[in-house]
Amino acid sequence: MFGKYVRYKTEEGNEMTNTASTTHRTGKKESRKLSRTMAVILGLIVTLEVMIAGGMIFNIISMVINAAQRGAGNTKIAMYTNTISSIVNIIGNYLLIGGHLGFPKLGIRGAALATVLGTVVGCTISVMSLFRKDSFLSIPYIIKEGLWKRFESVKIILKLSSSTFVEQILMRIGFMSTAVMAADMGTAAMAAHQVGMNALSLSFSFGDGMQAAAVALIGQSLGSKEPQEAKRHGMTCEKVALVMAVFMSMFYLFCGKWLFGLFFAEAHIVEIGVRISRILIVIVLFQICQVVFTGALRGAGDVVYTMISSTISVTFVRTAVSYICCYIVGWGIYGIWMGIVADQFCRLMLSGIRFRSGKWMKIKI
Repeated sequence: MFGKYVRYKTEEGNEMTNTASTTHRTGKKESRKLSRTMAVILGLIVTLEVMIAGGMIFNIISMVINAAQRGAGNTKIAMYTNTISSIVNIIGNYLLIGGHLGFPKLGIRGAALATVLGTVVGCTISVMSLFRKDSFLSIPYIIKEGLWKRFESVKIILKLSSSTFVEQILMRIGFMSTAVMAADMGTAAMAAHQVGMNALSLSFSFGDGMQAAAVALIGQSLGSKEPQEAKRHGMTCEKVALVMAVFMSMFYLFCGKWLFGLFFAEAHIVEIGVRISRILIVIVLFQICQVVFTGALRGAGDVVYTMISSTISVTFVRTAVSYICCYIVGWGIYGIWMGIVADQFCRLMLSGIRFRSGKWMKIKI
């Protein structure tokens, strides 16, 4: 009996040892599989970053040329560049992501490659615009007249761009702070918030168009020593922007539910979006108008003031109001949008007061 007991215990021990060994081997296999998966994901991320970073130089060149063309009044080249670049990108995505019409199926890498290809095409169009005979900006003329040797222009450019650079960095800090708060509100709230931010970007595009017009007209008027004409152009652009803002507000008022319904089937997320769209009605009225005022001031070279006003509004006011309304008052995701309201209103007041004061007309670049 004792022998049977020993044999039983020995067999049971072997069975337990074998089970533990099998579990250990399975764990190792799963760990190796997870490691390989993570390695593939990291490899894809690095590949995408390298591909997109390689196309950044083309994007930067295109942006600089288009900005210069806008300043000279040639706003069509930016439209052509971005339109054709987007079309190439869309076609490239169709051909390369899924491998249609005989092209290789590259998946997410195909999307990155299509993005880079669209950027290269856009950059090529922008560069070609500098060699047209009827273009105000002409590379042959710059070379012929030796304008590239005037280093005092470089000092002016660096002076103006440094303030704008600092402004953008500080603004991004404010944007990131509110994004972190939004992420803390939960998946559903964050999803609705992100769609709302995309809608806000859409309305910004209308203001950005009027801003480009204000920059070109004000810059040309000040260059012609006609400051009052510059102010008149700025106010005209502001009035047109206000009309656009009213139409956008009406859109969010009547189509907010439809807009968020395009993205979500869940009723509770759509309901969050509808409430966000109600706040958007107010935001766009401030946003589109302040974008024009701010652009007008930048066009006049008043970049230090715009840097200070944007820093106050975005980095401090937006972050502080969002935190108070979100956590202290307890409004959740809607508190963050109240912070955006405060930010846009503050920027509108600061830029509007500065523009009407006329101090920007006396700045010498």
